[in-house]
Amino acid sequence: MEKLNLNKLIANDIVNYGMDKTTSFNYIVSLNDFLDEYDDESRDYIKSHITEIIDAVHNNENVAQLDYDDKRQEFDMVFYFDGLFNKLEKKIYSTSQDMGIDFEPEDVWQISYDIENSEEYDNLVKKQINEKYKDSGREL
Repeated sequence: MEKLNLNKLIANDIVNYGMDKTTSFNYIVSLNDFLDEYDDESRDYIKSHITEIIDAVHNNENVAQLDYDDKRQEFDMVFYFDGLFNKLEKKIYSTSQDMGIDFEPEDVWQISYDIENSEEYDNLVKKQINEKYKDSGREL
């Protein structure tokens, strides 16, 4: 297993920033906006190692495609769906694919939101807690 280094940590931060902000499966991260979160010493490091950081972003397991615009200093990233979805969303997406339905990420997120905010979901959680509680030898 390859060890992390500072360039990969910064690249991971860039990727995670983009994944957190996206409402689709791609996002453009402005290097200048991203650098606003760092102190002067860190900014200098990032600027002097930008080529290695770009390579690390490109090689990130969540990034399907990367275009870096030197003039605008922007990371234009396309993400793999799996990196954007939590467990429930992955289940929804894979189930829809098995059913021959090809949802966009926004649709998967909406379905997940609807499920998680439904009375049925709350009842299922409570039922599972009660079952686990009973299995632990405690009486209700």
